Amino acid sequence: MAVDPSTVDPSTVDPRSVDPIVCLHGITSSHTTWGGLVLATKPHGVDPHCLTLLGHGPLGARRRVDGYSLEAFVADVMAQINRLGLERFQLVGHSLGAHLASIIAESFPQRISRLVLEELPVPARSRADSGPVRHRWSGLAIKVGALSGCRRFDPVMVSRVLDQLGTPRPGWWQGLARITMPVLMIGGGTTSYLDQDRLSLVAAELPDARLIRIDGGHRVHITREAEFLARVVPFLLQLDQP
Repeated sequence: MAVDPSTVDPSTVDPRSVDPIVCLHGITSSHTTWGGLVLATKPHGVDPHCLTLLGHGPLGARRRVDGYSLEAFVADVMAQINRLGLERFQLVGHSLGAHLASIIAESFPQRISRLVLEELPVPARSRADSGPVRHRWSGLAIKVGALSGCRRFDPVMVSRVLDQLGTPRPGWWQGLARITMPVLMIGGGTTSYLDQDRLSLVAAELPDARLIRIDGGHRVHITREAEFLARVVPFLLQLDQP
């Protein structure tokens, strides 16, 4: 259900009934990317926690680890969530953040009440399967472009993460059945460099998933912000309930 968040009467939303929202940004991005979502939920008394992933942020504050394994990213995110004192929460992720959110949902399903996956990179099941991107050069272009962003993120991190997402992850596919909470998946349509057909494969594996496509490319929450918020905010505030 699409609803303009600005038209919703704040008195109809009890923030005490809404689980905290945790947002995970994409690779080479930052926590500020979620500004639109923060502004849309704040009038309803809900203030999302927008985290910073490993290898991102200014040099002086950047948290680095050897290898940048996806498991290390997950452990770091959970450490931040635990420091916030959040036992049960809703999780929103974009790109790399969406993939990490899916791993967390597989590992800690009892702690997550709702899950939003925007432009989820879907790894291969096996060597015979295709990977997340439509064309191999897409990943190479991201790696090359990352070399100019060292003030905002660690270029080494970008290369290590993309290599892992391009490697078959059969265990991830097997774990999808554990994601039993309501899931909203958003694909960027024909202008995204990710293979959109793979999102449908994932949605079919999830017990309670809804997949929508907004033709806005890889960063739907930025390029088509109004449409993104019209779908995501009602889902998180549970305005989509009958």
